[in-house]
Amino acid sequence: MTAQNARPDARFTAVRLGRVSRQVVEQFQRQLREGNLRPGDRLPPEREMAAQFGVGRNSVREALRELDLLGLVESRHGEGTFVSAPSPEALMTPFRAVIELSSTAAGTVMEFRRAFEPGVAALAATNLTDAGRDRLHAALTDFETRVTQGVTEVERADADFHLMTGHATENAAVIGVHTALYTLLRDVRSRVTSARYGPSDSAVAGHRLIYEAILARDPEAAAREMRAHLDDVSETLADFC
Repeated sequence: MTAQNARPDARFTAVRLGRVSRQVVEQFQRQLREGNLRPGDRLPPEREMAAQFGVGRNSVREALRELDLLGLVESRHGEGTFVSAPSPEALMTPFRAVIELSSTAAGTVMEFRRAFEPGVAALAATNLTDAGRDRLHAALTDFETRVTQGVTEVERADADFHLMTGHATENAAVIGVHTALYTLLRDVRSRVTSARYGPSDSAVAGHRLIYEAILARDPEAAAREMRAHLDDVSETLADFC
């Protein structure tokens, strides 16, 4: 993508009293939502932005650091600061340190999964396309084959099945959040080194039940099977944490 300066419509206004850097960040996010700033745009120099916001350059720098942490901007040496498209990995960055330091990380993530993923499965059943079905079937087959044969990367195949469930929703917002969740989940899984998979485990069998409910285009059954599956997974993780 060819870099270009921020569009004329991306106009910043003076901020009020309070934590000015936070107000700078909020204005930036609003300009993104309204389409006045887009990935690849070059931001004005710090001095110019400070004048537009009516704040000191230190406040602008603090805001840019926060935006960089959120994956919304990137600095290029000798070129300036550019708007970037946030990736799932960048979305999870602010939470990773908290998760890694938490003694209840696995339980916290599983609580979120139980609140979020049944709805994902239900939407997948509602919006299922032929392409979504084929991707989900391929992921299920890969997972079951790896479990049965006891080969490597079973956890990766497990995660891929859930990721394809998200993709089957055909909803860009759901796919983005779901992918970000599994980026974080990889970090948690790496701490549960003793977890094992077995063909007779109900948690393993849960994947097929979820698949069959989605394939039947039954949202209620898909949500129910996903919820039961995550309950099984939570019990397994509790045994190894």
